Amino acid sequence: MKRLLLLLIPLALAACAAAPVDTSKEVALAPMDPDMVCEREASTGTILPKKKCRTAAEREAARQGVEAVGDNARNIRAGQTGKPGS
Repeated sequence: MKRLLLLLIPLALAACAAAPVDTSKEVALAPMDPDMVCEREASTGTILPKKKCRTAAEREAARQGVEAVGDNARNIRAGQTGKPGS
């Protein structure tokens, strides 16, 4: 009986082992365009970062979009508080 348990324990542990990680998916995400830059970004609600690849034009458009949202928020806030010059 002890021998049977000694044989089953390693088998049970091997069955619970994690599957090997396939790194070929990350290679497929590599940028093809020399202007493209890939970054790992963590999004809200998760601790796992995702790989995002963007060109310089896409990064600049995203930056301008963020600045526009900030400018709109400042303008709205200035209008609500009645500050002069708005």
